[in-house]
Amino acid sequence: MKIVVSVENAGVIDEVAEYSPTFIEVRLDRMEGDLLDQVRAIREKTVIPLIATLRSREEGGRFVGNADLWARIVGPIARYVDIVDVEARYRDHAPFIKSQGVQILASLHTNEMPTLPELGKIEEMLRSYGDIPKIVVKPRTRDDLFEFIMFTHQGQKPICTSIMGAEFRYARAILPLFGSEFVFCHAGTPMAEGQYHIREMRQLADMLK
Repeated sequence: MKIVVSVENAGVIDEVAEYSPTFIEVRLDRMEGDLLDQVRAIREKTVIPLIATLRSREEGGRFVGNADLWARIVGPIARYVDIVDVEARYRDHAPFIKSQGVQILASLHTNEMPTLPELGKIEEMLRSYGDIPKIVVKPRTRDDLFEFIMFTHQGQKPICTSIMGAEFRYARAILPLFGSEFVFCHAGTPMAEGQYHIREMRQLADMLK
Protein backbone atom coordinates (compact mmCIF):
# COMPACT_ATOMS: atom_id res chain seq x y z
CA MET A 1 0.00 0.00 0.00
CA LYS A 2 1.49 3.32 -1.10
CA ILE A 3 0.60 5.91 1.54
CA VAL A 4 0.59 9.60 0.64
CA VAL A 5 0.59 12.23 3.40
CA SER A 6 -0.83 15.60 2.38
CA VAL A 7 0.71 18.75 3.88
CA GLU A 8 -0.01 22.46 3.70
CA ASN A 9 3.02 23.78 5.57
CA ALA A 10 6.72 23.35 4.86
CA GLY A 11 7.39 23.52 8.59
CA VAL A 12 5.85 20.10 9.27
CA ILE A 13 8.03 18.12 6.86
CA ASP A 14 10.47 16.86 9.50
CA GLU A 15 7.56 15.54 11.57
CA VAL A 16 5.86 13.98 8.53
CA ALA A 17 9.08 12.35 7.37
CA GLU A 18 9.26 10.44 10.66
CA TYR A 19 6.20 8.46 9.53
CA SER A 20 8.08 7.40 6.34
CA PRO A 21 5.19 7.81 3.87
CA THR A 22 5.68 6.61 0.31
CA PHE A 23 4.96 10.14 -0.98
CA ILE A 24 4.31 13.59 0.42
CA GLU A 25 1.60 15.59 -1.32
CA VAL A 26 2.28 19.33 -1.22
CA ARG A 27 -1.11 21.04 -1.28
CA LEU A 28 -0.17 24.27 -2.98
CA ASP A 29 -3.74 25.60 -2.89
CA ARG A 30 -3.67 25.57 0.92
CA MET A 31 -0.27 27.22 1.33
CA GLU A 32 0.51 30.90 1.85
CA GLY A 33 3.49 32.97 0.76
CA ASP A 34 5.95 32.16 -2.02
CA LEU A 35 4.97 28.67 -3.19
CA LEU A 36 8.16 28.05 -5.17
CA ASP A 37 10.35 28.89 -2.18
CA GLN A 38 8.31 26.61 0.06
CA VAL A 39 8.55 23.69 -2.35
CA ARG A 40 12.29 24.21 -2.66
CA ALA A 41 12.55 24.16 1.13
CA ILE A 42 10.56 20.94 1.30
CA ARG A 43 12.74 19.37 -1.37
CA GLU A 44 15.86 20.26 0.63
CA LYS A 45 14.42 18.73 3.79
CA THR A 46 13.51 15.28 2.49
CA VAL A 47 14.28 12.68 -0.16
CA ILE A 48 10.71 11.33 0.04
CA PRO A 49 9.10 11.70 -3.42
CA LEU A 50 6.79 14.71 -3.72
CA ILE A 51 3.42 15.21 -5.40
CA ALA A 52 2.48 18.82 -6.20
CA THR A 53 -1.24 19.57 -6.13
CA LEU A 54 -2.95 22.88 -6.86
CA ARG A 55 -6.54 21.76 -6.31
CA SER A 56 -9.36 23.85 -7.76
CA ARG A 57 -12.29 24.99 -5.66
CA GLU A 58 -14.60 23.09 -8.01
CA GLU A 59 -12.90 19.84 -7.02
CA GLY A 60 -12.58 20.42 -3.28
CA GLY A 61 -9.57 22.75 -3.07
CA ARG A 62 -9.00 26.49 -2.74
CA PHE A 63 -7.52 27.55 -6.08
CA VAL A 64 -9.83 29.86 -8.02
CA GLY A 65 -7.68 30.93 -10.98
CA ASN A 66 -7.97 29.90 -14.62
CA ALA A 67 -5.92 27.23 -16.41
CA ASP A 68 -3.21 29.66 -17.56
CA LEU A 69 -2.64 30.92 -14.02
CA TRP A 70 -2.54 27.32 -12.80
CA ALA A 71 0.22 26.57 -15.33
CA ARG A 72 2.20 29.68 -14.40
CA ILE A 73 2.19 28.61 -10.76
CA VAL A 74 2.80 24.90 -11.22
CA GLY A 75 5.28 25.06 -14.12
CA PRO A 76 8.32 26.34 -12.16
CA ILE A 77 7.48 24.03 -9.24
CA ALA A 78 7.35 20.87 -11.36
CA ARG A 79 11.14 20.53 -11.55
CA TYR A 80 11.32 20.10 -7.75
CA VAL A 81 8.76 17.31 -7.45
CA ASP A 82 8.23 13.81 -8.80
CA ILE A 83 4.53 13.86 -9.69
CA VAL A 84 2.15 16.70 -10.55
CA ASP A 85 -1.60 16.37 -10.06
CA VAL A 86 -3.28 17.73 -13.20
CA GLU A 87 -7.05 18.03 -13.06
CA ALA A 88 -8.93 17.36 -16.28
CA ARG A 89 -9.78 21.06 -16.54
CA TYR A 90 -6.04 21.83 -16.86
CA ARG A 91 -5.14 18.98 -19.23
CA ASP A 92 -4.20 21.28 -22.11
CA HIS A 93 -1.11 22.17 -20.06
CA ALA A 94 -0.19 18.52 -19.41
CA PRO A 95 2.44 18.32 -22.22
CA PHE A 96 4.28 21.31 -20.75
CA ILE A 97 4.19 19.85 -17.24
CA LYS A 98 5.32 16.48 -18.58
CA SER A 99 8.26 18.16 -20.31
CA GLN A 100 9.62 19.09 -16.87
CA GLY A 101 10.47 15.42 -16.32
CA VAL A 102 7.65 14.49 -13.95
CA GLN A 103 4.84 11.97 -13.97
CA ILE A 104 1.27 13.20 -14.21
CA LEU A 105 -1.46 12.15 -11.81
CA ALA A 106 -4.48 12.92 -13.98
CA SER A 107 -7.35 13.63 -11.62
CA LEU A 108 -11.08 14.19 -11.49
CA HIS A 109 -13.03 14.73 -8.25
CA THR A 110 -16.81 14.77 -8.33
CA ASN A 111 -19.61 14.96 -5.77
CA GLU A 112 -21.58 12.65 -8.02
CA MET A 113 -21.53 8.85 -8.43
CA PRO A 114 -20.89 8.12 -12.13
CA THR A 115 -22.23 4.92 -13.66
CA LEU A 116 -19.79 2.19 -14.68
CA PRO A 117 -19.84 3.28 -18.35
CA GLU A 118 -19.23 6.88 -17.25
CA LEU A 119 -16.34 5.78 -15.03
CA GLY A 120 -14.84 3.99 -18.01
CA LYS A 121 -15.03 7.14 -20.13
CA ILE A 122 -13.52 9.24 -17.33
CA GLU A 123 -10.64 6.79 -16.98
CA GLU A 124 -10.02 6.82 -20.73
CA MET A 125 -9.98 10.62 -20.79
CA LEU A 126 -7.57 10.84 -17.85
CA ARG A 127 -5.21 8.26 -19.36
CA SER A 128 -5.15 10.27 -22.58
CA TYR A 129 -2.95 12.90 -20.91
CA GLY A 130 -1.67 11.36 -17.68
CA ASP A 131 0.39 8.47 -16.37
CA ILE A 132 -1.91 7.53 -13.48
CA PRO A 133 -5.63 8.37 -13.46
CA LYS A 134 -7.09 9.43 -10.11
CA ILE A 135 -10.86 9.23 -9.82
CA VAL A 136 -12.60 10.42 -6.65
CA VAL A 137 -16.38 10.04 -6.37
CA LYS A 138 -19.14 10.30 -3.77
CA PRO A 139 -21.08 7.03 -3.39
CA ARG A 140 -24.67 7.42 -2.25
CA THR A 141 -25.29 3.77 -1.34
CA ARG A 142 -23.38 0.60 -0.55
CA ASP A 143 -24.27 -0.65 -4.03
CA ASP A 144 -22.55 2.44 -5.46
CA LEU A 145 -19.48 1.66 -3.39
CA PHE A 146 -19.49 -2.00 -4.41
CA GLU A 147 -19.56 -1.01 -8.09
CA PHE A 148 -16.70 1.42 -7.53
CA ILE A 149 -14.62 -1.26 -5.83
CA MET A 150 -15.29 -3.61 -8.75
CA PHE A 151 -14.33 -0.85 -11.19
CA THR A 152 -11.05 -0.39 -9.32
CA HIS A 153 -10.39 -4.13 -9.20
CA GLN A 154 -11.11 -4.78 -12.87
CA GLY A 155 -9.58 -1.63 -14.32
CA GLN A 156 -6.26 -1.17 -16.06
CA LYS A 157 -3.42 -0.47 -13.68
CA PRO A 158 -2.05 1.79 -12.38
CA ILE A 159 -5.13 3.61 -11.19
CA CYS A 160 -5.93 5.62 -8.06
CA THR A 161 -9.47 5.69 -6.70
CA SER A 162 -10.98 7.22 -3.59
CA ILE A 163 -14.18 8.68 -2.18
CA MET A 164 -15.41 12.00 -0.89
CA GLY A 165 -17.02 12.48 2.49
CA ALA A 166 -17.07 10.59 5.77
CA GLU A 167 -20.05 8.26 5.31
CA PHE A 168 -18.01 5.57 3.55
CA ARG A 169 -14.59 6.60 4.84
CA TYR A 170 -13.62 2.95 5.33
CA ALA A 171 -13.47 2.70 1.54
CA ARG A 172 -10.24 4.69 1.70
CA ALA A 173 -8.62 1.67 3.36
CA ILE A 174 -10.40 -0.92 1.22
CA LEU A 175 -9.78 0.46 -2.28
CA PRO A 176 -5.98 -0.08 -2.15
CA LEU A 177 -6.67 -3.77 -1.46
CA PHE A 178 -8.44 -3.92 -4.81
CA GLY A 179 -5.79 -2.12 -6.83
CA SER A 180 -5.85 1.59 -6.04
CA GLU A 181 -2.29 2.89 -6.38
CA PHE A 182 -2.33 5.42 -3.52
CA VAL A 183 -4.19 6.17 -0.32
CA PHE A 184 -4.13 9.80 0.83
CA CYS A 185 -3.76 10.49 4.56
CA HIS A 186 -2.85 13.32 6.91
CA ALA A 187 -0.36 13.73 9.75
CA GLY A 188 -2.30 16.22 11.82
CA THR A 189 -4.45 18.38 9.53
CA PRO A 190 -6.95 16.58 7.27
CA MET A 191 -7.11 17.93 3.73
CA ALA A 192 -10.49 16.33 3.10
CA GLU A 193 -13.41 15.07 5.16
CA GLY A 194 -12.93 11.45 6.17
CA GLN A 195 -9.15 11.28 5.73
CA TYR A 196 -7.32 8.97 8.11
CA HIS A 197 -4.17 9.88 10.01
CA ILE A 198 -1.22 7.93 8.65
CA ARG A 199 -0.94 6.07 11.97
CA GLU A 200 -4.54 4.88 11.64
CA MET A 201 -4.05 3.85 8.02
CA ARG A 202 -0.95 1.83 8.88
CA GLN A 203 -2.89 0.06 11.64
CA LEU A 204 -5.77 -0.67 9.30
CA ALA A 205 -3.41 -1.91 6.59
CA ASP A 206 -1.69 -4.25 9.04
CA MET A 207 -4.99 -5.64 10.30
CA LEU A 208 -6.48 -6.09 6.84
CA LYS A 209 -3.41 -8.01 5.67
